[in-house]
Amino acid sequence: MFPADSPDALILGTSLDHQHYDVRDNLKLSKDFVVHSLRHTMLTRLGEGGAEAFTIMRIAGHSSATVSRRYVHPTPEGMERAFDRLKELNAAKFERAEAEAKAETAVANGAQGVAKEMVNVENGRSRESAQVFEFKRTGP
Repeated sequence: MFPADSPDALILGTSLDHQHYDVRDNLKLSKDFVVHSLRHTMLTRLGEGGAEAFTIMRIAGHSSATVSRRYVHPTPEGMERAFDRLKELNAAKFERAEAEAKAETAVANGAQGVAKEMVNVENGRSRESAQVFEFKRTGP
């Protein structure tokens, strides 16, 4: 948006300010709109998109996550997504515990089991693994 005189040249702060003023005036933007507003908007949108304060800290070069927290604004949608993720995690943990309990019961009753590791893949990433047990009944 604000090119230097040549690809290798650095942009001076004063030059950037002058270019910003020209663009702002041409677009009839408020005098309150400053270059830093672009940075703030980007960081805020990262926060709205679900980025954690530590991720924003790394991107922005902040010295602490405390500074970055101002860009993370909880929204009803974001809170709903957080609870959905918690619900999915709890369901996976419950399924795993249930499978393990069934396996222990079956083994205690004389069945011989074989455990297989199953991986739940969501959006191309493995999220939670669970064991699935196959049993052969032995004895009467």
